[in-house]
Amino acid sequence: MEIRMAKAGPPVAGVAAVVAEMQRQLPARQAEWIRQLSQNPGAFADLERTVHGVFQQIADQVVAGLLAEVTNPAEWAHDAKKE
Repeated sequence: MEIRMAKAGPPVAGVAAVVAEMQRQLPARQAEWIRQLSQNPGAFADLERTVHGVFQQIADQVVAGLLAEVTNPAEWAHDAKKE
């Protein structure tokens, strides 16, 4: 089964790809969050919601990656034939 995060998006390869992408993007996001907080400490609550939203998306991507690994087309078809 092919797993996608968006209808027209690329297929999810697995958890390792999700983690690699997260590691690539997180330093820039962290720097942006620090900049935002230092410029406007009063917007902490908004920033907190933003950070939670980003990590919720990451969690969704990890779950999609797990599903992609479990439903690997060759293995999935082989296991389906067993039942």
